[in-house]
Amino acid sequence: MGNTELITIEGIKRKVYTIRGQQVMLDSDLAEIYGYEVKNLNRQVKNNAERFPEDFMFQISKGELENLRCKNFTANLNSKSRSLPYVFTEQGIYMLATVLRGELANQQSIFIMRAFREMRHFIQQNKQFVTRSEMTMLSAKVSEIAVQTADNKDRQVKTESDIKDIRKQIDTLSENFISEKDLKNYVIYKDHKFEADAAYIDIYSQAKKTILVIDDYVNTKTLQLISHKASGVDVILFTENKRGRNGVLTSAEVTDFISQYGNLTVKPNPDCHDRLVVLDYGTKHEKMFHCGHSSKDAGSKACAIIEFAMTDLFHPLIDSYMQLPDKAL
Repeated sequence: MGNTELITIEGIKRKVYTIRGQQVMLDSDLAEIYGYEVKNLNRQVKNNAERFPEDFMFQISKGELENLRCKNFTANLNSKSRSLPYVFTEQGIYMLATVLRGELANQQSIFIMRAFREMRHFIQQNKQFVTRSEMTMLSAKVSEIAVQTADNKDRQVKTESDIKDIRKQIDTLSENFISEKDLKNYVIYKDHKFEADAAYIDIYSQAKKTILVIDDYVNTKTLQLISHKASGVDVILFTENKRGRNGVLTSAEVTDFISQYGNLTVKPNPDCHDRLVVLDYGTKHEKMFHCGHSSKDAGSKACAIIEFAMTDLFHPLIDSYMQLPDKAL
């Protein structure tokens, strides 16, 4: 491993490119940031291949490479290299930090997380994904209304208004259109298909005073999603901080979160197997959600997030958890 200086957020932004509709970073830039040679960085990735699916990293094509060279003259591309470079998505970069060892990698990953947070463009909250078949059904509804009322002059004005309203709906849905082949990383939430991260952001942003998360598997991705909470909302994580395939939470990451977003307390989770998110505990606004998957891995497999109609059954457990001492990471 070589030596390198801490990069700034602005410096990272200049190294983020859009390829295949995703914001990515080149393996050569990440190697430089983390203080590795490119071949050694890619070797670490190869040794942990199960942690890097296609939506975490991919190898760009010759055409994409040439397009990148044309549009970005300063891109860190080796003209003498015989192999095509790899690029890493935001999730892939977080994962990369878990397989690269050393204090520098931990520090640099924090800067990268901040940079991506500033540039991230999530879909509008409370918007479900729309597949091509659903778009076709909605379009057919327009034609159906037009045919059924075409001969009825008395309802002509209303018909035109109905058609106009439905076409407006189609235009709105088209803004968030995603083809079925690209539909992935979703959860079932509010009885609809939601992009996994957007679902968790929607939940955390509803909190007015507190967010309680009971989950044995957490990491920086968990904190990234919680960071979308409203200002002044306190957070308590109940976790055994077990080492999953995506790593664990460190004291440095907790300290960094607190410095940016406010109070965060970590306590143990000795008894609860299920994953729960509780908003505004003990207030009239209290809400409780059962999550089928840890937020850091949400979307990797099919799962659902369900809101409880009755929350008082869990009050004895949560009351006892609140009395536990803080957990050392």
